[in-house]
Amino acid sequence: MSDEMIDRLVLPISNVCVAALREGIVDDPDMVDGAMIFGTGYAPFRGGPLNYARSRGVDNIISTMQSLMRKFGGRFAPDTGWEGFK
Repeated sequence: MSDEMIDRLVLPISNVCVAALREGIVDDPDMVDGAMIFGTGYAPFRGGPLNYARSRGVDNIISTMQSLMRKFGGRFAPDTGWEGFK
């Protein structure tokens, strides 16, 4: 599996989780990660989609999503919540 394919599968999950934080659906990133691990089977060794994003670097996530958006369309647009995510 190529790195691009992994990004196309994994980054939209992190993007939706950041949107949920921004929209106030949930207020604790650790709860989001726990819910994704236990509720969807997200790889526990990654620590959840938001922990993965933190470890990879928010700037990297944003730039990679922008690149995917240019190549594959708006469904890869980074959520505005990334700007305030730490």
